[in-house]
Formats: sequence, C-alpha cells, structure tokens
Amino acid sequence: MRTHWLGWPFVACLIASASAEKVQPKAKADAKAKKPKAEKKPKEPKVDVTTLTADPKLAKADRIEGEELRGYVAFTFDDGPSPQTTPAVIDALEKYNVPATFFIVSQRLLGKNGEKSREVLQRQVKAGFTIASHSYSHPNLRGSNAAKLSLEVDEAIRILAKESGKLIGLFRAPFGALDATSRGWLKKRGLTEAFWSVDTLDWKANDSERLRKKTIGMILKQEGGVVLMHDVKPITAKITALVLDDLEAENCKRLADKKLEPILPVSIHYFIRDKKLQRPIPDEVKKQTDAYRAALPGRCAKRPAPPPAPAANPDPAVKKPPPAKSDKPLEPK
Repeated sequence: MRTHWLGWPFVACLIASASAEKVQPKAKADAKAKKPKAEKKPKEPKVDVTTLTADPKLAKADRIEGEELRGYVAFTFDDGPSPQTTPAVIDALEKYNVPATFFIVSQRLLGKNGEKSREVLQRQVKAGFTIASHSYSHPNLRGSNAAKLSLEVDEAIRILAKESGKLIGLFRAPFGALDATSRGWLKKRGLTEAFWSVDTLDWKANDSERLRKKTIGMILKQEGGVVLMHDVKPITAKITALVLDDLEAENCKRLADKKLEPILPVSIHYFIRDKKLQRPIPDEVKKQTDAYRAALPGRCAKRPAPPPAPAANPDPAVKKPPPAKSDKPLEPK
C-alpha cells in the first residue's frame, strides 16, 4: 500500500507536464497572433505625364521632318546613354561647339546597372544638350495596346523627367514606327514626334571612313537637315569628331569663297513648326548659334591650309597636231 501511495506524486507530475506541453504551443500561437503586422506603405500616385511634357519650347508642335529648313543642321543621337561610347560623342560636340539632341531609352537609367548611365545623362544636361525620349525599352510601337504604350511612353517620360530634371517635349519612336493609335497617344500627352532627314544608317556600318564620307556628303547634298546617329555605336563615337571637323572645313571654304552661306549646326529648336510656321527660337538657343557663327572665322584661321587643287587634266578628246613634214627628201639607204 505504501508503494501505491508513493506513486501518486510521480503520476501527478507526468499529467502536469503533459498539460504544460499542450498549453505552450497555444501560448506561442497567441503571441504570434497578437504581434502587430507591419503596415504596407501606400504606393505613391503616378505623376500626370502631361505635367512632365509641358515644354513650351518643344512640345505640341508639328511632326519634325528635318526638311523644314535649309542651311541649318541639327545632330541627334538615339539609344543612349552608354558609359562606353556616349562620352566620346559629347567630347566631340563640345570641342566643335555644336548643339545636339539625345533621345534616351529610359530603361538604361534604372537600377545599379544604370548608375553610370545616369552620370552620363547628368553630363548631357549640364552641357546644355536637349534631352528627349526614345521609349522605355526600344520596341516597335505599331500595334501596341494601352498597357504597352503606358509603359513605353508614359513610364519612360516619368523616369527620364525625374533623372534629368527636365521637361520632355520630344519623342522619337524606335525605328520611326508609329500607327494611328500610338501617334494619337503621343498627341494626347503633348509630345512632339521627331523624325529625321539624314539617315546615316550608322547602326549597321562597319567601315568608319566610308560612314564619315557618307554622313558629311548627305549633309552637304541636303544643305543641312536633321541627322540621325546612334551614340551607343562605337563606330559613331569614333567618327563624330571627324564629321564635325569636315563640316567646319566646308564652312571655312564657304567663308573664303563667299559664294555659299555656311551650314550652321543648330539645336533642333530651329525645326519646330506650328501648322508649318516656325516657332520663335529661344534666346539661349539663338546665342549658341550666333556664338558658332562669330567664332568660325577665328577657327578657320587656325586650321591648316587646304591642299592646292590638282591641275586640270588636258582634254583627252583634243589631239595634238601631227609634226610638220620635212621638205628635205629622205636619203636612200
């Protein structure tokens, strides 16, 4: 009997332990349930795109064709910025005091990989170049639905405006490809569509000297225009300074001959039209053009003298007269 009663404390301990094990998980569950959940931060409302495109100098204009004006040339560069190639293009433009417009692919500016590209963009802004949109990821916009256009146009503008600190009034469609829907989308947002008249096709070129001659040749043939190049292409980075030097050499020749006016490199503002009437040129844009014109004689004086023109070849059609026959009779052999 003593043994029986001595076992009761042991049994009681077992029962208490089991009860505690059952209660403990419940207590933990209750503690988890009572823990307050972290509140989700509300998403910031997206900025109305029309507030970012409201550039009175560039927005809401006729489609830029590049043939609106002769005697003026506007250089434009697509697809950048590229930390590897764009800086060389900027260097060339600054060396020759030539304005330009850069059509930016906004996706290049995002994330850690876009850090260097953002630095290049800031340099472009600081140098006073015109910043414009070339979509978010460079797709063909024909046949696009609203979701795609919202990303490729609206979101592209939001990103570019934020990173550049500029209003974005110009949009150039990848491949120049738009249909009625996508063109209407741009118009509702006040974006001016920018095309071109001098297509260098530098994106598929592999001979730099040939591309250089072709580019300056097209500019001279058209007496200016809007030039399309791609600052992400190494071949373009290589020849930009050479093309600008060729243009300066031609302008120096024209100054000396006094037969033709120089072809002035200008900002794309000169090609903006409202119902085919030229929009007033901003004062700061005029000053840059005037500065180029004023500096040209001095720059020409510092250039090496051009090689003398080759002597004219005699006309092969004109035959020399035969030698006069001698009256002296031939002596017999």
